[in-house]
Amino acid sequence: MPDVFVSPDEQIHQGTPSPLPANPPVTESQKSSLEGHNHNLFTAFSLYPDNVDFETREDKEKIILMLRSHPITNVKWIIITLLLLTGPMLLGLFKVYSLLPTLPTGFPLVISLAWYLVTAAYAIENFLDWYFDVYFVTNQRVIDVDFFNLIDKRVSDAEIGRIQDVSYSTSGVAGTMLNYGSVFIQTAAEVSEFEFEAVPNPDKVAKILDDLMAKNKIDV
Repeated sequence: MPDVFVSPDEQIHQGTPSPLPANPPVTESQKSSLEGHNHNLFTAFSLYPDNVDFETREDKEKIILMLRSHPITNVKWIIITLLLLTGPMLLGLFKVYSLLPTLPTGFPLVISLAWYLVTAAYAIENFLDWYFDVYFVTNQRVIDVDFFNLIDKRVSDAEIGRIQDVSYSTSGVAGTMLNYGSVFIQTAAEVSEFEFEAVPNPDKVAKILDDLMAKNKIDV
């Protein structure tokens, strides 16, 4: 877990303009004018996303923000995948098979296919883990979807009215240059803390949550 330097809430958001309009956009043209709204299915930061839903969303619940970890977090497993793909070629280049006892015909081909299959499984698993590990902010609550595999996931949520504090942090050269970091949400719900890990624009995410908290207090 990266080192966290959390500033007081009023210092974090001082002078930060609200990313949200006074009233939620209704038309497509209004959405398109908002910075952060896009139609890319692989985006890590989407304001008022289109064609996105989740199982427990209520009829009047509107998705304001959908988040994933910044794409830069995929670099590690992509590099490992590329290195693994060179494995069979290196075995042939260094004539490893010739050092072994007599092998059945076609054995090197079987080993190569098995190697590529395992490599493909590794890459797909890591991609799905990034793609389906998502965070939602709606007009009613925050939702954290933890994806483990195709048949196993965990969904945690907390109502906006039960959020007590929001803070964020960025660390490292990459986090500072690419503007991504973690958002920490303290709640009075069953799950006492939510962490949106390595998400883009953590300052904007925290500001959106602050605005929703303020609006919820006014409505109450």
